[in-house]
Amino acid sequence: SSSSSSPSPSSLSGSNEFHARESCIGKRYVYTIQEGQGDPMTARYRWNIGRGITKRLNVDRMNDAAQRLQGEHDFTSFGVVEDGDDRPTRKRMRRLEVSRIVTVDPIEAASAGCIIDTNHVTATTTTTTTRRDTVVTIVAECDRYLYNMMRMICGTLVQVGLGRLSPDDVTTLLER
Repeated sequence: SSSSSSPSPSSLSGSNEFHARESCIGKRYVYTIQEGQGDPMTARYRWNIGRGITKRLNVDRMNDAAQRLQGEHDFTSFGVVEDGDDRPTRKRMRRLEVSRIVTVDPIEAASAGCIIDTNHVTATTTTTTTRRDTVVTIVAECDRYLYNMMRMICGTLVQVGLGRLSPDDVTTLLER
């Protein structure tokens, strides 16, 4: 017979009203920023801000600014709103956290007399020349995002981390 006993795709979803973007209850973005020389195998997937003491991000200041962006706000200053787009610009940022992960080149560490295990590096000599690169991650969870909103928030948090903006500047931008 030509009739099938399997359910149709529309009956499986429970509603014909599902829309991938409009029915979404939230999204998570994870941005990674490389401090230091970096690794050519991961460079394509990270924002590399370069080497030097001036390129170290102040994660505490970044988290201070990030806390100010959590909660329900109008994020117009941090996104692009196209003409004719009538979707609300008020969004609920459930989570926005900045953290640093330190990595050590195992070859340089071993040649400098360091012992490496999965939890830490222990120097066996008084001086080590190991390169310690760090990755800073920005994790955001929001109910909805404006176009380019997370790119602008991430860029703003990096400016705070570099000392070019203050956490108070972020509050001012949010209140515009």
